[in-house]
Amino acid sequence: MPPLRLGVALTLLIAALPLAARAQASAAPSAPVAAQSIPVTGTFDRLSIVLAFYGSPQWAAILADHRYERNAARSANDTAKVKELEAWGGARQELAMQQVAGKAPIDNILEVLQPEFRELTSRMKLAGIVEARGADPVGATVDVTSLLQDWLRASQQTRKEASEMHRQPAAK
Repeated sequence: MPPLRLGVALTLLIAALPLAARAQASAAPSAPVAAQSIPVTGTFDRLSIVLAFYGSPQWAAILADHRYERNAARSANDTAKVKELEAWGGARQELAMQQVAGKAPIDNILEVLQPEFRELTSRMKLAGIVEARGADPVGATVDVTSLLQDWLRASQQTRKEASEMHRQPAAK
């Protein structure tokens, strides 16, 4: 095609684009979209969230509160309270290790995540949020792990560690 005809053809094509777009936009769908009525469940990767939680400002605040209580108990010479709070710390450390290994429930973490679960469920119009391995295998799901990690302010290092741990074979 000679350059002049090509230029005219392009000009006509470009001029027609807004008309075509308006025609498509005004056309009503012939049938409702089925996907609009399918409930979607948010899912998260358990290990990624456990690691993110124990490196989070939320966990740091919980620890700071307990340290403050322990120090106050020490100042008051309340040895029973000091022992109780130190036992709490040891038990939480053991719980964290068991949670990372997948051998303990993560109820304490889920409790802290509830405000963000509510926010995401509302904003994303989700039916709920569950651990990925507990999701309906045939249901519609969307992974919200990275959004939860963002809320927990997980570092890139924490995210990398979770990814690397997934690649390691499970210990027997």
